[in-house]
Amino acid sequence: MAQNPDGIDPNYFYGDFLFRQGEYAKARDVLNHALAAAPRPGREVADAGRREEINAVLAQIETKVARR
Repeated sequence: MAQNPDGIDPNYFYGDFLFRQGEYAKARDVLNHALAAAPRPGREVADAGRREEINAVLAQIETKVARR
């Protein structure tokens, strides 16, 4: 995170870690920050796939929060 605090990948992995630790609100914030990351030239397909993964974790967070 220190080298690329606004990047899609580090924020996705950190947000996923927070989700798995049960820190849903913080995970949601980090994952939304990942979604706001600037597109990477030549990595459009990879970024689209990563955004799908991010949205899947966000959906899981909403399910977990709704059950509380």
